[in-house]
Amino acid sequence: MKKIACLLLALCLLFPHASWANRAEVLLLPTRVVMENNDRFTTVVVKNVGNATGNFSVSLVDMQMKEDGLVTDMDPGKPDPYSAIPYLRIAPKSITLKPGETQNVRIMVRKPEDLPLGEYRSHLRLSLDNDNVEGINDSTTNPLNPTKQPEAHISVKANLVLVIPVILRNGETTVSMKIADPKLTRDDKGKAALGLTLLREGTRSSMGDFSITYTGPDGKPQLIKSFPGVPVYRPLDKRTVSIPLDDIPKGIDLNRGKLDIVYAAQEKEGGKPLAQAELQLSAH
Repeated sequence: MKKIACLLLALCLLFPHASWANRAEVLLLPTRVVMENNDRFTTVVVKNVGNATGNFSVSLVDMQMKEDGLVTDMDPGKPDPYSAIPYLRIAPKSITLKPGETQNVRIMVRKPEDLPLGEYRSHLRLSLDNDNVEGINDSTTNPLNPTKQPEAHISVKANLVLVIPVILRNGETTVSMKIADPKLTRDDKGKAALGLTLLREGTRSSMGDFSITYTGPDGKPQLIKSFPGVPVYRPLDKRTVSIPLDDIPKGIDLNRGKLDIVYAAQEKEGGKPLAQAELQLSAH
């Protein structure tokens, strides 16, 4: 115990303020923006939930979804044919927020009359430019000597970047989804997962929730898993999905019976099933 105490004391002396540095942290609401035909503007609320003042920049960027669902920056030199950036304006583009303060970022639409029907997408990116703008807070003290202010301020900076999709729809849009190749897999520790491929067709993206129902030899169906918020962004036509089944109810035997898989639109978009599939279970 004495060795541990001495080690902690040494770390505190070497880094008198790193562990207790003030930070600006933010929340964005909503976390996904969809603008329909008649929408001319919308707002995203930015709130500083940290304990320091921060300077932030706001911009629009194009990103792409890979087949495994990872969303990344566009490949260099590869333009996005369905970018929403030419038709959107944002304000303000620079924000300074004290702890607890909020700021509305306004997203405005300017669509040309000859814009082809369909869905366009970009992302709103919020970046932290300067953390702890006001320097050392008067209430900040060295925990080893609460009555003495530290002579030097060591600030640990994080590259804080938040990104949310901004979707713009023009005219009638369509989407058709299918579930392909459902299969049960297990990792090295024996934990089960449901793997499948989502196939997308149409002029819009999909955003849906999975529900997995198990039916055993007794014929009684039981909902065993909900897996919400799975998108497939246009122009991607297929995406692989892995749904963990390690927290299913006790007594479920995944070596027999069947799984009914439903991918449904979210409630705010009607909640209707978009794709369904069935997987017969058997012992491996």
